[in-house]
Amino acid sequence: MKKPFILPLRIYHSLTTLLTLAFCCGVSSLLVYLLDSIVGLSLELPAALVICSLLTVVLGALLLAWEAGYYIRPAQDIVEGAGRIAEGDFSVRVPQPETYIGIEESYVLIENFNRMAKELQSIDHMQKGFTGSVSHEFKTPLSSIVGYSEILLEGGIREEERREYTELVHEEALRLSRLAENLLRLSRLDVQAIVMRHEEIAVDEQIRQCVILLAERWEAKDISFSMDLPSMQVEGDPDMTKQVWLNLIDNAVKYSEKGKTIHISGQYVSNSICVRIRDEGIGIPKDKQAHIFERFYQCDESHQEKGHGLGLSIVKRILELLGGQIACQSQPGEGTEMVVALPLDSGKICLLQVPDT
Repeated sequence: MKKPFILPLRIYHSLTTLLTLAFCCGVSSLLVYLLDSIVGLSLELPAALVICSLLTVVLGALLLAWEAGYYIRPAQDIVEGAGRIAEGDFSVRVPQPETYIGIEESYVLIENFNRMAKELQSIDHMQKGFTGSVSHEFKTPLSSIVGYSEILLEGGIREEERREYTELVHEEALRLSRLAENLLRLSRLDVQAIVMRHEEIAVDEQIRQCVILLAERWEAKDISFSMDLPSMQVEGDPDMTKQVWLNLIDNAVKYSEKGKTIHISGQYVSNSICVRIRDEGIGIPKDKQAHIFERFYQCDESHQEKGHGLGLSIVKRILELLGGQIACQSQPGEGTEMVVALPLDSGKICLLQVPDT
């Protein structure tokens, strides 16, 4: 069916009311004329007017009552749909009425309701997936802790084994602690709508500080850094931006082999700064790059024991709050480059422009 001609409710109601009254007046006049001519009642004018008026009122009331039912039909469908949503059925959708002339408000109401139901269904699926992922991430280290602690409690093992199992329990406990910390951080970021702190940040110095903080990790792998960072100042939350650089540099170290180099550069681009963090690691396949910012997603299964797939989700959410953006450029076997854009003014949103290197 073709899309109906849409009218605002006021105009539609006014037109239908006028047409209804005109139709009722015509029918009533015709009935009075037939009564007078065929039956031969020889009605006087006042009596004819009274009968005609009564017929008009009765017919008008019946037709307007039918029209009122047409007006509230979309609302009734939405009430029924809302009841199903309240019972947990987020798949409900209200179809648009198939008429030649439609009411604008009805179409907008149904469209917004269906969009709301779709969003709720998406959130419901996300929540169920998130709960399952959290349960899985907690189950693995907890199983290890329980298993190794039972061995330690039983006794009868050598000192080297006891020390090894104790270290494994300690590592798994630290892993759980990091997971809980990241989940708490992500939860806070999800409910945060605005950035509370607006300070001048020396991005180049902050990145150098983050490299020093992660020295223990990259020194153990004999990784070197090549940095080309001019003086770059932005306005924002220093704790948030620091978390961005820590997560990205930590990822670059994690996916780099021994003796490799991590390249960090920065430059001004229009009304923003652009920071590149490139490793010489294993790279990310093209089909997996679209999912790397999803929660608990890990494209390399060999590193699942070292992380939980929350780092890039945290980075993505922080940059959304700061008005920045992030992009990934990667080729398998050639490394990965993360490109971050931050607006110079914290009150603005920047569009990510990836300049050529």
